[in-house]
Parts: sequence; structure tokens; C-alpha cells
Amino acid sequence: MSGPVTLKIGGWAGQHRVAVDAVATHPGDAMVVVHGGGNVVGDWSLRMGIQPQFRDGLRVTDDETLEVVVAVLAGLVNSRIVAHLVAAGRSAIGLTGVDGGLLRIQPHPADIGNVGEVIGLDQALLQKLLQEGLTPVVAPIGADAEGRLHNVNADEVAGAVAAARGGTLLLCTDVPAVLHHGEPVAQLDAEEAREMLDDGSAAEGMRPKLRAALVAARAGCTVRIIDGRSADAVAAALGGEPVGTTVRAPQEVS
Repeated sequence: MSGPVTLKIGGWAGQHRVAVDAVATHPGDAMVVVHGGGNVVGDWSLRMGIQPQFRDGLRVTDDETLEVVVAVLAGLVNSRIVAHLVAAGRSAIGLTGVDGGLLRIQPHPADIGNVGEVIGLDQALLQKLLQEGLTPVVAPIGADAEGRLHNVNADEVAGAVAAARGGTLLLCTDVPAVLHHGEPVAQLDAEEAREMLDDGSAAEGMRPKLRAALVAARAGCTVRIIDGRSADAVAAALGGEPVGTTVRAPQEVS
């Protein structure tokens, strides 16, 4: 695959190792990795006696949960992914949306605590890192204009990064493709994706993925939602093959 690639991976060990191994062997240099890690945050929250809560696919993030989110995503998960990439021979650098002011965010309009939504991105910072031969690995933490930390959904961050860079957005998940009434869907246009969001057939973690896919598709990106558990699926997607579900922008619909 030529051109910019933005790859969003999960934080659980199985998925990130599969994806990271594919990234490490991918010949393209213009790649940015955005990671989540909700399952790891959930595990550590429970260890701390905090019961995870979600609303519309987003984690409700009170002050205690925010401390877990920052420690786990910016620290443990980000460092593991960077270490795996470096060990596999790829120069990688970990950062959050706070570093260098990469992300501009504002508090999320929903009443879900310390959660932010992306309103801007410093594409020049990513480009500078890429020109230095580094693979940026971005943890989805941001700070608002007053310096307060916020949890930001990783799919949303990946969609914003891809929309700014162009090229291809690959969103890894734990199913073979977007499922509609239990069946995998090879292609979705923007209207179909919106309908799945409106009628609730896209549930839980698939909701922010579809929203991110729409943002990137409208910006002209090729967008695919793929099975991050499968080394073959990730490698095929990085090779430009139409695996998983392709989300198409409105102008691509005949």
C-alpha cells in the first residue's frame, strides 16, 4: 500500500502483537499507529475497585477512572507497543495527544466525565516525526485549552488523524467485519453507516468506529474496518486488499 496509512489497533496483547508484527514488516514509512486499550483499562479499573461504565460506546470517565486511563494508555499499553515495534526493527516513538499539542480537544457534550472530543490536530508534528524515520504511536489522551486531561476515544483520534493526513484508515476490531443482523458486510456507504448508528444495529464499540470511519471517508480516505486478530487480514489490508468492511464516502455512491 502506497501513501499515508493510519492504523488503529486495540490494546489487548493478542491484537496489538498481530498488528504490530504486520506494521513492523510493512515496507511503507508513512504510517501512524493509534491505539486503544479499553480492556486493559477495564482490568485495572476493577483491580482498583472501580466499576467500568459506558454510554453510546464511550467510557464514562470520572476523576478516578481518568487516572487509570492515563496511567494504562499513556504508560503501559503505549510502551508495550513501542517496545514491540522497536524489537521488531522499526523505529517508533510513543506520544499522547498532549505531547507537542498534537490534539486540540474540547469536553465531550455528553455528560460522561473527563472525556474529550477532537476539534483539531497538529499534522505538522506527525509529519516531522515521519520525516525523521519514526513511526508515531499515539495514545488517545488529550488536554483542553486549560490544560485539563481528558480521555479521548481511540477510534475518534484515528479518524481525525486519517482525515488530516489522507490516504488509508484501517480500524482493527475483534470481529471479521461490520456485522449487520449477524452477517458480515463487505461495503457500507455513508447513509447505510448512519442508519446503523441511528437504528442501534451498530452497538457498543462499533459505534465510535463507524463515526470515525465516516469522518475519514468524507475527507477522501479509503476506510476499512478489519479483523485485528488475524495476521492475514491485517497484512492483506496493509497490502491494499479490500478485506473486512469498506466504508465509502457519499460522493463514491452511484
